[in-house]
Amino acid sequence: MSTDRRTFLRQLLIGGASVSTLAACGGESTLNNENLQLPKVNQPTNPASPETPGTETPEPEKPVESLSFIAIGDMGTGNIGQYRVAEAMRQIIRDQGCDFVLGAGDNIYEDGVTSVDDNGFLESFEYPYQNLDVPFYMCLGNHDCASTIFGGGSDNQRGDYQVDYHYSDQRYSTKWHMPERYYQQSFGKLAEERPFLDLFVVDSNPLTSFYQDYDKRFSWKDYGYPQQLWMKHKVAESKAHWKIAMTHVPYLSNGKHGNAGDLDQGMRMLFTSPDADGLRYKLFLEEAFGNNVDMLVTGHDHLLQWLKPTESMGPAHIIVSGAAGKTDKFQDPDRNPVYFQAENELGFVWVNLTEERMQVEFYLVDESTGDFRLAYSRDETKPVSATEPAPA
Repeated sequence: MSTDRRTFLRQLLIGGASVSTLAACGGESTLNNENLQLPKVNQPTNPASPETPGTETPEPEKPVESLSFIAIGDMGTGNIGQYRVAEAMRQIIRDQGCDFVLGAGDNIYEDGVTSVDDNGFLESFEYPYQNLDVPFYMCLGNHDCASTIFGGGSDNQRGDYQVDYHYSDQRYSTKWHMPERYYQQSFGKLAEERPFLDLFVVDSNPLTSFYQDYDKRFSWKDYGYPQQLWMKHKVAESKAHWKIAMTHVPYLSNGKHGNAGDLDQGMRMLFTSPDADGLRYKLFLEEAFGNNVDMLVTGHDHLLQWLKPTESMGPAHIIVSGAAGKTDKFQDPDRNPVYFQAENELGFVWVNLTEERMQVEFYLVDESTGDFRLAYSRDETKPVSATEPAPA
């Protein structure tokens, strides 16, 4: 990819897109954060109702000293491997604690669901995780937005049904959380009433699809740029102590899909989408999250990796956790420097955050026996200094 194209696309992301994207969203041409809204790509079938009169006022939330979560991805197979990983997760949650699970996409293989009451929700999510009593915060993957088993991502409307399931009063449990295709979620409070953690969830599929989706709602003009602008401002506004971003397609990976900006190099002649290389997606992530988030959690490659921070993204630690239902081999294990990586192994990542430190543990799970083990653990100081955001 030429330097000229990179420079041109970066200028579009930083400046040139601002007026057109706000216009596409119905906002004003000035960067007024109050006017930035999620694009109405889908209409939830059963939006939550306001609090009914006469209900008791909840007690103020107590400040938290730490939060723990598990990160998984590419899990929605419904096969024995997914069940083995789920049981290992249950035991870690029992022994070490866990406040929530991050699901980094490909929630329902191989081609998502076709309605809010599709059996895929049961077979690929509810049944495998029925013994886990924690909320799951979900992200869309390419197989969630596909109409073929190849997961080309050319049928983005299928992802809308996964959002609708969040609001359905017919769902099997209340574990599934996906209030929009992309969203922000806060967790916990510090003593000064700031959120302990803000999670920013990206919908990477329309930004990196293998095949062209001809539904204009998911074009870069009407979806990519508005999402980038919304995400950038939400991160800038956040007062949270910790900030974590989650997306399906990796920013960096030593697996077969490779790094954003050069995704699927050997296969691109088969694709119809001009953004299959992920260059605009790479710039999206850098502009929205560079030097602003402590961790980026991804999936897509069916491996486990903890990649070292890179200058283009600042101090953020980059996690690939895509081995909760499928496994794969590395394409180039030395492409990016890592703290840890494992191929051909099922597994997941457990993270504990305190005010000043993060502990990250990688667990490997034997598909045949269900036995699991701690493969790597590392303790790090908080990557991004905790400072109040500047006034907008």
